[in-house]
Amino acid sequence: MTCITSRAAISLVGAAIARGLSGAVARAADLVVTAYGGVWEKAFRECYIAEFEKKTGKKVEVVLGTPTQWANQVAASSGKPPIDVIVNTVDGAFDAVKRGIVDKFDAAKLPHLAEIDPKFVEIAQGYGSIVNYGAMGIAYNKKSVKNPPASWKDFVEGVKKGEWKAAIPHISYVSTHLTTLWMLNHAYGGTVDNIQPGLDAIKAMKASGNLAFWKDPNEFLNLIKSGEIDIGMYWDGRTWAFVDEGNPDISYYNPKPGSVLNPTLIQKTKGSSDLAWDFIDVVLSPGPQACFGNIIQYGMSNTKVTYSPKVAPRITSMSEIVWPPFSEVPSRLADWVERWNKQIGG
Repeated sequence: MTCITSRAAISLVGAAIARGLSGAVARAADLVVTAYGGVWEKAFRECYIAEFEKKTGKKVEVVLGTPTQWANQVAASSGKPPIDVIVNTVDGAFDAVKRGIVDKFDAAKLPHLAEIDPKFVEIAQGYGSIVNYGAMGIAYNKKSVKNPPASWKDFVEGVKKGEWKAAIPHISYVSTHLTTLWMLNHAYGGTVDNIQPGLDAIKAMKASGNLAFWKDPNEFLNLIKSGEIDIGMYWDGRTWAFVDEGNPDISYYNPKPGSVLNPTLIQKTKGSSDLAWDFIDVVLSPGPQACFGNIIQYGMSNTKVTYSPKVAPRITSMSEIVWPPFSEVPSRLADWVERWNKQIGG
């Protein structure tokens, strides 16, 4: 998938299939929530769903998929959503608000909302909250990269000079437009209306023959483990999990001026069960968030979260985070993807 058209087509097909199944899914439990797959789903079930079911005696059904698919399901439901709670990306959250398919958060129904860092609530304009965030910085092999680049510009220049073999996400990967293209563009003085400096940096790295593109997080891990690359743009929590799996030569850090955060938000669909408020409040509470953060090794939004001694120093601090203009990007995304495809290709 290298263009918006193909992604949209696949999303619509997925949504159509999901709509056919949604009625049965919704009736199988008291509450239907969405989740991403893999270890994320495992932690979501262990930390949030188990706590909610213990607290309320109600059953939760998990629907896997993508934010676009979930939004299409809800939008097509005629006021009777097959999904009660959506976990979302930032652009997905903005889209949900624009389409009028999510409710504004009610602080009276969410006691733990008061414990969330205000900036994590403001981003959704009142229609949700960030739950956790990952940062895309630099993962590298300590044996082959003795002096890792201090800044994003140093990273780019090092690739161009052949100081190391590197990999960055491809534009088809869900967060690349912000965590990679916008970040490099920002480092080289570009703006949301002038993305060319970022494209030029990526083109130069590709032309050097020292750059690979990954389209799936596991692909990056395979590349760095095999020695095909030495360094690259990757997630903090996923890197540390890889280290813990028996890869002590790999490490992670956030180069100057910082790394873009990629947050996961939670939203209540319009017309969904009032149980959704209870579930969201559990997700926003410090105990379950600490459980999730210590498993995933991502930063959490509740200010009272306590991480384990091993995980705490690995969490990217807000002082190392660069906040992109989230609300300004969705309207420009199609143009950015088109430019990438024309200038950089697959």
